Amino acid sequence: MKRILNPRPVAFLAFFFIVGIAASYYLNLPVYLILPLCLISGGLFAFCLCTGRKQVFFCFYLLFFFFGAFLFQVQFKTDLSQFEPNVEYQIQGYVSDRSKMNAQTHTYTLTNVQVSGEKLDKSVILYSPASLSYGDTVLMSGEIEQPSPPRNPGDFDEAMYLAGKGAGFSLYQTSVEVIGNHVSWYQYPFLLREKMAEKIDAVFSEVSAPVAKAMFLGIKDEIPQEMREQFSKTGIAHILAISGLHVAIISYAFNFLLKKMKAERRIRFLLNISLLVLYAALTGFAPSILRAVLMTVFVIIGRWRFSKRDTLVFLSAALLVTLFINTAQLFSPGLLMSYGVVFGILCLNPPLKRIFHRIKLNKVRLDTSLATSISATASVFPMTAYFFNNIALAAPLANFFAIPLAGIIVLFTGAGTLLAFLSPLIGKFFAFPAELSIRGLTWLNEKIAQSSLGFIEVTHVPVWLCFFVMAFIFLCSDYVLVKRRTKLFTAGAMAAVFLFVSMAFIPQSAMRVTVLDVGTGDAIHIETDGRDYLIDNGGNIQYSNVRDYAEENKIVFDAVIVTNDRTKNLNGLAEDERIKALYVPGNYIEKEYDTQYPVKEYGIYDKIHLEDESFLEVIGSDGKYLSLLLCYKDQPICLFEQTLPEDMRVDEKVPVLKVAGGGKAGAVTEELLRTIQPQYAILSVKKDNKRQLPALAVTDLLFERQIEVLSTADSGAVTIEISEQGEISLRTEM
Repeated sequence: MKRILNPRPVAFLAFFFIVGIAASYYLNLPVYLILPLCLISGGLFAFCLCTGRKQVFFCFYLLFFFFGAFLFQVQFKTDLSQFEPNVEYQIQGYVSDRSKMNAQTHTYTLTNVQVSGEKLDKSVILYSPASLSYGDTVLMSGEIEQPSPPRNPGDFDEAMYLAGKGAGFSLYQTSVEVIGNHVSWYQYPFLLREKMAEKIDAVFSEVSAPVAKAMFLGIKDEIPQEMREQFSKTGIAHILAISGLHVAIISYAFNFLLKKMKAERRIRFLLNISLLVLYAALTGFAPSILRAVLMTVFVIIGRWRFSKRDTLVFLSAALLVTLFINTAQLFSPGLLMSYGVVFGILCLNPPLKRIFHRIKLNKVRLDTSLATSISATASVFPMTAYFFNNIALAAPLANFFAIPLAGIIVLFTGAGTLLAFLSPLIGKFFAFPAELSIRGLTWLNEKIAQSSLGFIEVTHVPVWLCFFVMAFIFLCSDYVLVKRRTKLFTAGAMAAVFLFVSMAFIPQSAMRVTVLDVGTGDAIHIETDGRDYLIDNGGNIQYSNVRDYAEENKIVFDAVIVTNDRTKNLNGLAEDERIKALYVPGNYIEKEYDTQYPVKEYGIYDKIHLEDESFLEVIGSDGKYLSLLLCYKDQPICLFEQTLPEDMRVDEKVPVLKVAGGGKAGAVTEELLRTIQPQYAILSVKKDNKRQLPALAVTDLLFERQIEVLSTADSGAVTIEISEQGEISLRTEM
């Protein structure tokens, strides 16, 4: 049988390990199911190995699949069930690392944690304005809460963030008692890192220093948010984080220097590896830096000790080591972009360079830089679309300039910083090329981001798109040993399957309605025909929630429909220019920022048309609030109840009822439920609120009528999907 793939067991082990982790997370596979399957596959592998059967590799891959799934569940979840809510515990920990020391609130990593005398097997993230030193043993009192998953689409996933840090929980404390100090050996490089950061501040301008610290020391929290967004929009955000590119630059430069000094090959490789380990320690062994160092170290070892130098195998080995340490790292943008860029370059560079050779680009020395730029862009774009909601159209151009400039910045930042310990003037002189490069890079990036061809915003990008693109890139590589015609046929078939699955199996919603989790109050996002609308009822809403939701999901609302007379929730949206028009009731009290957009008045029995086949009808008013009925193709979909039933006029069935006032007393009656006969009732309410909502009489009545009740307090945001045929399905965020 003709071989179609190069023999790379390590690469396939990494692949099945990754798929196992992803399956465990997205399918929420329970440990009691995974563990027996892992043991069975291990037994099959041992049997095949001992009997010399050909299926040994298949069983080995299967073992890694289930082992990845099992390891993720063990590392991701922290059992905090022994800690009661709303109870303060004595927490003791050791300050092993710290960051954001220039901000008002500092971030500390605590290890050797004890809670009321009991040892915790994970670290803790402490946020505090108190200034603590490396090696401090601290004592505090605080409540322990389970990490919160996203409650609204696009929300920050605290549980995954903490899992990626190897932490069990986080807490904020203003008062922290230091009961001892002992600096550990591994913390001395951290202290040196802070000294080097001070030298960078001394030799670079105020504008360039944050970029220099990010690219050389991995200190990213000082980069302004606006600059981060611009680099994301142009597809070169990976430049700001230490990656394989930065570490490779340092490694190759050091190796070049040793060659000039006539050092023998073995000595060069040993010194190079030692330098990289020291560099990882200097930058705090951060996961992003550790994976970059691992990648480069494996490549160096491969070139030193193995006759067959296969960079993909070394990359796979580094990825396996990284994920063994912490499987949750698989879901971090940093890991995916760091490894993804290198994977794309390894797969696409050779075929692209052959194409460029045919059109004579090698004669003007553009073949390598263009191939690298296009390869990096192709592998990164699905991840920027998924994590940052944009596709950088100008990424090939931006990468073409950014990658060479990154080399200059890293090398001369390092030289200038080290020489600044001898003399600040000498350090500033050697750092000058890096200063110019940073200024040129940020200026050029800003211009590209502001251009019409810079980027496009996208939402709801499916995670499997990333897997599909990576599979497509791998197919186009030289690692797949098939003829060009077969590759083209297979690539076309994959594209056809992709389009078919997208059209046939992925739900194509004609309308999506999301009842956001904003506490006790109402904020409802309606998406239909490419337009976005927000129904806002004021109330006790956490004002930042809607603003953050719009920012994270890149939403500009075509209209905001206000259903009360004095909402206070639109200031942030107005500041961010995320409102195109405003619909208000007749008694609405205007705000200063309402001059930024057209304001339209509406009243009882009016219809607000969202698009050709959908509209909101005002069916009730009590002089302060208005109730709205959402219809699609003249069929009622959802009643957004803001008034009591006696103040509404509705006489037809409505599948979904959004209950008024978080389920306050009198919000539903027997007569209302008998008239509209809802299948679902949604309660937008804060958990453990002071008003003790929802009222017991309301929930009892809903349960008596066998209506399925969904509460934002329990499940986060509730999303209603309406198909072209008017079929309704509901899902929750948690």
